[in-house]
Order: sequence, then structure tokens, then C-alpha cells
Amino acid sequence: MSTEEESIVTFGAGQALVGILSQPAPDAARQQVGCLLLNTGVNHRIGPRRMNVKLARRLAASGLPCLRFDMSGVGDSRPSTGTQDFRTQQLIDMRAALDQFQASTGLTRFLVYGVCSGAASAMRLAVADPRIVGALMFDGYVFLNPAQRVERRLRRMLAFPFNPSLRHLNPAWQACAAWLRAPRRMLAQRRAAPRDDASGPGDAADIFSADAPAYTAQDFAAELQLLVDRGVDVNLMYSAMLHVVDRDKDMLAQLRGHPSLARVRYRFWPEVAHTVTLLESQRLLLDAVDDWARAVAPPMRPLPAPAAHSPARAVRQPAQV
Repeated sequence: MSTEEESIVTFGAGQALVGILSQPAPDAARQQVGCLLLNTGVNHRIGPRRMNVKLARRLAASGLPCLRFDMSGVGDSRPSTGTQDFRTQQLIDMRAALDQFQASTGLTRFLVYGVCSGAASAMRLAVADPRIVGALMFDGYVFLNPAQRVERRLRRMLAFPFNPSLRHLNPAWQACAAWLRAPRRMLAQRRAAPRDDASGPGDAADIFSADAPAYTAQDFAAELQLLVDRGVDVNLMYSAMLHVVDRDKDMLAQLRGHPSLARVRYRFWPEVAHTVTLLESQRLLLDAVDDWARAVAPPMRPLPAPAAHSPARAVRQPAQV
């Protein structure tokens, strides 16, 4: 489905960040919110399987302007010249994107969509910026309990019968060997840790680097509570990438009983793979995100054209996607 209007925008310090703004036709009714689409890892703004392109055009056809952009050093955006750490710079980039989005459309409320590492970025932005009124995180933070981790390992081992001659090629048995070595490694890390460090290693999803600062289930629950208290519509979606079963919000098992869980949308979706390879999976995900975005958005109304002068430079030309 083609979008009505697309333009290249540059913004941020030194106009270093590059994005594509997708909008409904000028005379079409549009929603009163826009949607910011984030990078997934080092994939540039088109997203895995071009899903960000497809989603931006789908939402624009439904009346929601969308901005998909590259973080500093990703895709067409130049690396930052500042000295901020990675996560701080990402937050600076995302808030600059919201500033540009607001200047280009006149909107003041936004949704944010992120997959995998992009989901963690979406969480940080939603917590930090009150302009975010909805956050959809697909395969973001996961907090399994010990019993589920054992079950996951056993299921993977049973799915790949052991062959001694090929054990070095079998990912399931390699994972099992690493799991058996884990207690010794954790003990060594604990002995090496400073005595006044009470936080310990984080227990976030396996998809995030072990070198990342500790981010525990308690941290996630506190931020989730902050968002729902602020009225942010939080939508948590999970594929079967980390665990093939989900009996009772298993992906957030360590948060069971926390009051915030009753106030968020939650969906375990084994039909949709983490990489959204199959066209049918893509259709299901596009439909779900579109339905959610239109449900969160206020009633549609015509918006006046944005002011001709904008603090950021916008180049109106056919988008290069």
C-alpha cells in the first residue's frame, strides 16, 4: 500500500540525522498523533524485511504520520561528535526526532514502535519524554524465572538430538554446555565485583549484551508503573524466539503479581517470528500495529498545513527507501 506523501528530513546537531517522514495526503483527515519508528540493532531505517517502510506507509494510509529515522552512526546518519555514552546519545537522537516530527506536522503526541533492541530504546524514550502516549515493544525485555530457563534448555536439547561427531555444530548442545559452565562463571564474576556493588548482574533478555548496565525486573516494573500511571498505552508483544510456550505472561514471569501488568496489553505470538520473514507474518504484524495505533489515537480531524518555516531542514523530494 503506497503512502500519500513522503519526504526526506534532516535534523539534530549539525543536521546529522536522516529520516523519512510519511504523511497522509494534505486534504485527508489524519489522526492527532504520529508514530516514531526506531532502528532494530544496526539495521537502518527500512527495518528488517523493510517492515518499517511497510508500516510507515500503512499507518499513513490510516491517517497517522510516521517518522522513521537512523540513529547516530546507523544507516545514513553521521556518527555523533559528542562524548555521550551510547544510550544517552540514543535518547538525544530520539528526542531530536520528536522535535523534528512536531515542527513538521504540528503534532504534540506520539506513539513509538521498536523491535528487539529498538524496544529497549522505545522504553527509554517513553519514560523520558511525556509526548509519548503509546509504546509498542516487540520482543523487548524478557524476565524468565529459573524453572522456565531450565524448561527452555531442555526443549531445545530435545529438538536437536545429540550427535557426538557434530556437537561443535549443534547450537542447542553448545547452549547446554554454556549453561553447565554458567555457575562457575557467575561465581568468578561475583568474586571480582566490588563489595559495595549491590546491583549484581542484570537479568534482562538474552538478546541484550551481557556488557550492558544491570537492568533488573524491578527496574522494568518501576518504569512500567511510571508509564501506566502517566496514561501511556503500553503494548508488549512477544514471538516464540526465547521460549515456545507462554502459560501466564511467562515472558515477564518475574513480574507476576505486579499491579502494572494488569494495565498493559500483552500478546504472545508464536505465529509471528522475530525476524518476520514470512509474508503472512508480516501481514499479521502490520494489521496488529495498525489496529493498535488507531485504537490509541483520538478521533480523526483535519489538521492545518505545517508552518513554512521549520527549525530543521526538510527536503521535499521523492523518498529514497
